[in-house]
Amino acid sequence: MRKFETSPDEPVVSLLSPEFEDDPVGALARLRDRSPLVRVGFPGGERVWLVTRAEDIRKVMSDPRFVVDVSKVPGHEGPSLTEQMVATLDLSDELSDYFGANLMLEDGQSHVRLRRVLAPAFTNRRIEALRPRIEEISAQLLDTLERKGAGDLLHEYAAPLTITVICELIGIDEADQPQIRKWMAEYVNVEADFTSSLLGLCGHLKELLKRRRAQPANDLISTLVQAMDAEDVQLSEADAISLTVTLVNASYHAMNDFIVNAVLVLEENPDQLALLRADPTALPHAVEELMRIGSSISNAGPRYATHDMEFAGVPIRQGDALTGSIHSANFDPRYFPRPEQCDIQRRPKPGEGHLSFGAGPHRCIGAALANLEGGVAIDHLMLQRDSVKVAVSRSELTYRDTMPGGAPRLLTSLPVRM
Repeated sequence: MRKFETSPDEPVVSLLSPEFEDDPVGALARLRDRSPLVRVGFPGGERVWLVTRAEDIRKVMSDPRFVVDVSKVPGHEGPSLTEQMVATLDLSDELSDYFGANLMLEDGQSHVRLRRVLAPAFTNRRIEALRPRIEEISAQLLDTLERKGAGDLLHEYAAPLTITVICELIGIDEADQPQIRKWMAEYVNVEADFTSSLLGLCGHLKELLKRRRAQPANDLISTLVQAMDAEDVQLSEADAISLTVTLVNASYHAMNDFIVNAVLVLEENPDQLALLRADPTALPHAVEELMRIGSSISNAGPRYATHDMEFAGVPIRQGDALTGSIHSANFDPRYFPRPEQCDIQRRPKPGEGHLSFGAGPHRCIGAALANLEGGVAIDHLMLQRDSVKVAVSRSELTYRDTMPGGAPRLLTSLPVRM
C-alpha cells in the first residue's frame, strides 16, 4: 500500500509562511472560505489534509472511519506522522524502555482501557474538591508578586501554579517539583537537551511508582500502581509512565500559555473586563470564551482514513492523513458570530463550543481541571485584584517554537506590574 501518496503537482499550503505568523486568524479564514479541506505541508515533507471548518473537524474527531493509530489502516506500512516528527528529535534508544501505550495515539478498546484507568482522578467531583488548594496556591503566588511590585506572570505565577497542581494530583512530592518544572521547561525547548530532560522525568516516575507500591497514597500514581497489579487491566509500567508524562505535559504547557493569553485578551478588551467585574457570575462563560480565543493548541493530532471515501465533498484515499485546525474552528463564523471579537456573554449551543479540548472519544480528559485552574487564575488576577498590568506592548512579546518547524509557539515571558 502507498504511504500518504499525493499528486506531485497538487497545490500545497505551507503553514510556516509569514502570513500565518503575522495574521493567523485572517490567513486561516481565507483557507476556510476556500475549502473545507486544504492540502498543507507537514514537517518531514508529508502532505496532509488540513480540515478548516468546525463542523467537519468535529466529524473527523468522532468518525470511526478515521483512526489515530496508523497501524489500524489496512495494509499500511511505515511510521506515522507523529513518529516521523519524533524521529527528527534524535531521541535516545533508552527512552523506548519507558514508553508504552499512549492515550492520544490509541483507538477503540485500547483507548477506552487507558482512559478508564485515569477517569477516577478526573471526575467533576474530584476536580471540584481541588478548588480550595488551587485557590491557596494562586493566592500565595500573587501575594509574593504583589510584595515585589512587578515580575514575570508566566514564570512567577502561571508556571508554578500549574506544575504544583498537576504534581499534587499525580503524587509528586513537593521537594521534587522544582526539578519536574525544570524538566518540563526543557521538554519543549528546541535548544535544550530534550533527551536528558525526558529521561530524567521518566526515571523519576519509575522510582515514584516503586515508592507508591510500598507506600500507597491518595494520588494518581497510586491508582496507576493498583491498575498495574490488577489482572483485568493489563497496564504495564511503561504504560503508566507514558500516561503520566502525557498528563504532565498537557496540563503544564497548555495552561501556562492560556493564563497569560487570557490576561492579554482581557487587557485588550477593557469593555469585556468591565462586564466581568460587574457580574463575576459570568466567569465560567468568560473562561469558555477565553479558551476559544487564547488557546495555544493550533492543530489536532492527525487522523488516518481507513478506506477510500468522500468527506466534506472531497475525495479521501485510504491512508490519507487529516488534521483539524483548532484555531480555524474556534474562529469559524458558522458557529461564532463576530468570531474575532471577545464576547464574555457568548453562549454557544450545546455541542457547538470551542474545540480547544478536542471532541469525540479523544476529548481532553483534563478539561474540567483546565477550566477550574483557568477560572481561579482569572478570578484572582483580574477580579479580586485589579492592579495587574502588562508592562510591555504586544510588539515586545517574544515567542519560541516547541519543536523544529512546528507549533504551538509559546510566550517566553509576560512582564507585569502589580
